[in-house]
Amino acid sequence: MIGEFERPVRRRAGQDRALRRYLTTRVAPYSAHYRDILLRTPVHGVADLERLPFATLDDAPDAESIVLRPSADRIVSAGDLRLKVRFWSARFWHRVSTFNRTEIEPAFKPIHWHLASTSGGRVLPIGYSADDLDRLGEVGRSMLEMAGVEPLDVLVAIEPPSPTPAFWQIAFGARRAGISSLFVDAGSRPDTLAGFGPHVLAGRADDLLRMLDRGRAEGLSFATLRTLIVIGAPLDPVVRDRLAHLGGSASRPAAVVAAWAPEGTRAVWAECRNGTDVHTWPAYEVLELVDPVTGEQVPPGSEGEVVYTPLGWNGSVLLRLRTGVVGCLDDTPCVSCGRTSPRVRVVASTPPFSRILDEHADVEAWQAELRLVDDAEELIVFITPRRSGHPGRLLRELDRQLSATQFVVLDRAQLAERLERHGGAKVVDLRG
Repeated sequence: MIGEFERPVRRRAGQDRALRRYLTTRVAPYSAHYRDILLRTPVHGVADLERLPFATLDDAPDAESIVLRPSADRIVSAGDLRLKVRFWSARFWHRVSTFNRTEIEPAFKPIHWHLASTSGGRVLPIGYSADDLDRLGEVGRSMLEMAGVEPLDVLVAIEPPSPTPAFWQIAFGARRAGISSLFVDAGSRPDTLAGFGPHVLAGRADDLLRMLDRGRAEGLSFATLRTLIVIGAPLDPVVRDRLAHLGGSASRPAAVVAAWAPEGTRAVWAECRNGTDVHTWPAYEVLELVDPVTGEQVPPGSEGEVVYTPLGWNGSVLLRLRTGVVGCLDDTPCVSCGRTSPRVRVVASTPPFSRILDEHADVEAWQAELRLVDDAEELIVFITPRRSGHPGRLLRELDRQLSATQFVVLDRAQLAERLERHGGAKVVDLRG
């Protein structure tokens, strides 16, 4: 087990051992997609990963071929020694069915699925075994601990059940930590939420802003609230400040903790309380930085695209997944919590129109699409006005600032569906 306070040298050595064991005894024997690749190109540690091909969600093989599927032949010929011994013992005592039920199925059988979406609209199912769900729960427990959530707190998540890691990481994490939790729909009334006396609110930034804004307008105090966990996407500083103000008071603003990760990762990354960058999970993943254009690894301390490799997960496996997130990795001790788990700092690449839409008082929610039509760039803005009535004045005002090609007015449910379809991304770049 690689601890969260491990010295970088010990952490890298632990990841080398864990990755070598994982690829040799699990992925190579049981993955139809990676078996031949890993036989041709053995990986003995993290440094060898660059010899393997990249994966992307757009070009990923079908869900069936990336699921680990042990068989008797594969266990005998290439499985790890412990599993071989147990299998031969079960065969000798005619208990193979029991062996499958108690050893193979909990570790490898996908019983839970998340959906990873791409900008091109493809959806790839990602399978989790029972052991994987235990692992996700442990990551969620650690995430809540870093956020400063205490055992006696009441957590209310404005996030209905969905096939995404964020929802289940919070749900399983709260269960593992013994924290009272409640999950409600985004259409719930603010007074209903306030009546639960939450110490922690979790959800997407737009939903939290809308709920708290309406609650304040109705005179609600949310007196017990002290922590906001914001899931979905990297958090804009302006939105962070608004949430801190709405969730607390001028003298005691709420702590705002971001939790997000790119599509296709097995668990979301998370800030610690009072931190600014998201901590990653070195016991459960290996991260590389590569040049976004050439794909070559960049020197330590440089900026690059984050490439993700799962570590220890037994359901679906995609190695060296290009995430599209450009940033840098910091493995110095965190000044807020002291953890040495690498932190991702995203390179600010938010287009100027994002700030205009985020700060406008009459815009409740939005999403934008960038397109190329006949080599000309177009900006399509989907918007939900905060006020009822004809939106003409609002759109004219925005058009003077944005010069959008087209505005599309949607109700809250329609816009939420668009955001969900694109993994919560508020800016969808279709120019490529």
